[in-house]
Amino acid sequence: MRLKIRKICFPLLLAALFAFTAAGCSSKVVLTAGLGKNEIFRVGDERATLTEFDLYLAAIAWDYESIYGSEFWDIETGEDTTMVDNCKELALAQLSHLKVMKLLAQEYSLTLNEEEEKMAALAAERFMASLSGEAIEALGLDEDGSEVLELYEERLLSDKLYAYLIKDINPEISDDEARIVTVQHILLKTYTVDENGNRQEMSEEEKSRLYTKAEEIRELALEGESFESLITKYSEDTKSTYSFGKGEMEESFENTAFELETDEISHVTVTSHGYHIIKCISTLDREATDQNKQTLLLQRKAEAFGETYNQFIADMEPELNEELLETIALPDFDLTGEILFLDIYDEVTADYEPTFEG
Repeated sequence: MRLKIRKICFPLLLAALFAFTAAGCSSKVVLTAGLGKNEIFRVGDERATLTEFDLYLAAIAWDYESIYGSEFWDIETGEDTTMVDNCKELALAQLSHLKVMKLLAQEYSLTLNEEEEKMAALAAERFMASLSGEAIEALGLDEDGSEVLELYEERLLSDKLYAYLIKDINPEISDDEARIVTVQHILLKTYTVDENGNRQEMSEEEKSRLYTKAEEIRELALEGESFESLITKYSEDTKSTYSFGKGEMEESFENTAFELETDEISHVTVTSHGYHIIKCISTLDREATDQNKQTLLLQRKAEAFGETYNQFIADMEPELNEELLETIALPDFDLTGEILFLDIYDEVTADYEPTFEG
């Protein structure tokens, strides 16, 4: 059983082109009867079949149910949709992303090499061996696993294309840009919360008195009283220590924190939460800063890929078989049999690093 649901990577979120929701389809999505009776959508020359969709839907459903149990399907969404509808939308997003990536790979004449084809075949073999006969029948799969193999090849090609498009994107990220600081603070809130959970702002007079109190606490800290003891005595935040980078905290708090030297105590800083007295513990957490550099690098690469991807899909007009989509339900067999379609791919490709000629 997996410990967490697989998160969709940034590129996948760009598949919003399809906006496959019955309540609000994108203006670019064409609802059509021109698709075959077992075809769920078309984009460009690529079509997605009901079998492909059912396989993704079952895998996603297993992800959720393996964590939350069968009660997951009863969770209220707060809208005119169900958790099954949400899973269907996610399956469409993943599958549409694969089809678009396959088309984009053709633009770059990118294909799988022999080793990659063997990797996809191994994944398909392992997945088919993991299924019961009941599951194979319910999913509408051929015994030889040909549809599964094709989907694994498309997924591998998608990963290879992404790596190809970002391989030359290596911006320099300075220590200052990625810097992670660690601070402690004392917070005096300038609001209260009533019994209904509604925030009530203090009057200007009350805020003025509170600001004077904050100045007095700051003076105690400057005179050498233990900052941690002052936190314990006065702070109204449940957390006393924060480590963060730029853009992660409210602007006034962040600006003050990044201007401090180690052990320096700030002036009284105002945020939407109230009045803060901040003490710098570390101006640069080396390990956390290096990790943040990698995070920022991945973000820059994803953003660069997104520009290429969005440009490619800008004029596409995908066709959706909405009538077929509405009839689709979860496969009628016990999901606890584990539909490990995505997991097996992850296992087989765990050490995969694409290489490119030239």
